[in-house]
Amino acid sequence: MSAMHLIRSGLVATASAIAAACLSLPPGAAHAAPFPVTTDVNKAIAEHYLGPATESPAGSNRWDCRDAQGRDPVILLHATAMNQSANWAYLAPTLANAGYCVFSTTYGQASWSGNTGGMGNKERAAEHVAAFLDRVLAATGASKVDLIGHSQGGAIAQLLTQLPGRADHVDTIVSLSATHQGTSRVGSITDRLPVRAPGEADWGPRHPSIRYVNFATRFDRISTPYQVTLMTPGPNVENTLIQDVCPASRIGHVGMAYSPTVAALVRNALNPEHPVPVVCGSDYPL
Repeated sequence: MSAMHLIRSGLVATASAIAAACLSLPPGAAHAAPFPVTTDVNKAIAEHYLGPATESPAGSNRWDCRDAQGRDPVILLHATAMNQSANWAYLAPTLANAGYCVFSTTYGQASWSGNTGGMGNKERAAEHVAAFLDRVLAATGASKVDLIGHSQGGAIAQLLTQLPGRADHVDTIVSLSATHQGTSRVGSITDRLPVRAPGEADWGPRHPSIRYVNFATRFDRISTPYQVTLMTPGPNVENTLIQDVCPASRIGHVGMAYSPTVAALVRNALNPEHPVPVVCGSDYPL
């Protein structure tokens, strides 16, 4: 048998073994290649901002997904004047590539906002997310989910848990620059936009059964002062300033959803028993 024939036979055998291994995996547990990830904020927004509100970011809304480690499904809630695909072009595929079952939706569309979410009545937005949560629980067989909210998404997560019985369906709420206390101020503007952005009031009592993890940046220019994005300390509250982890970081409000540093911190918040390294790097400053 020639050397070339042996090489070809080995390649065929290897390919067959890989194919067999893939066929033995449960539905949604793996994919042929990593989902595409981008940390380029401008590219993500340019490519997806005007897309359909129903467009899912890469790696999310795989309704046959089963987490091999038994972790909670994760629901991503976008920021004001955004949609799911533009806001989560980085974090959704990053978590999916780490084996999480990730889900996302565009909430809070107003009659005048087209495909842009986070612009309508927040109570109705919370009800929309509650119905979406039910769908996630039914599809995955899970009893609880983890919520990740960017900016207004953190407020919607809290509003959701104020609906009757909904706190029982939530394990952890991870907030990225979400305004939790009082109001925020940008220049001379304080809560004067139709949706009360950029500042939000408190969103109801915290629940002892829920773990609250809040990430903030000292260079937030939208939720300001940045202290409003943190919660009063408590036994189920964890507040982290990015600059306490990476002192040189000048990450901004928008950049929180596209940062490898923040993504690692989020993964450690979701699965503290199996931490991943947190690397400091260059982040989007706005």
